[in-house]
Amino acid sequence: MDAPRRVTGPLLDVLEVLLEHAGGREKPYGWVIMKAVGRSGPTVYGVLDRLEEWGWVTGTWEELSEDEGRPRRRCYEVTPTGRVRAEALLMQRNRPARGFTLFRSPVSDGAR
Repeated sequence: MDAPRRVTGPLLDVLEVLLEHAGGREKPYGWVIMKAVGRSGPTVYGVLDRLEEWGWVTGTWEELSEDEGRPRRRCYEVTPTGRVRAEALLMQRNRPARGFTLFRSPVSDGAR
């Protein structure tokens, strides 16, 4: 199981969408993920390929009858290990930087 050499915005965006769908009835497929993260197909599918290589995500082809008249979709699901690692990365993303305060002190503009 590998880990990311570089943590990128697209990686974190895709992980966030996959975690939002974790445990749900419907597994997201590429187009759904692309629309949710607002990134291009090559970017999203590149991230999904890497996540599968690392064992963080499993992708499965949907069952489709011939009369549906559309291509099969590849649906993605985060693995238990992938979930733990993704949650850790996303916690770091949402943590304020050191020395940064979430509260701003009131600024006096002299108008009072």
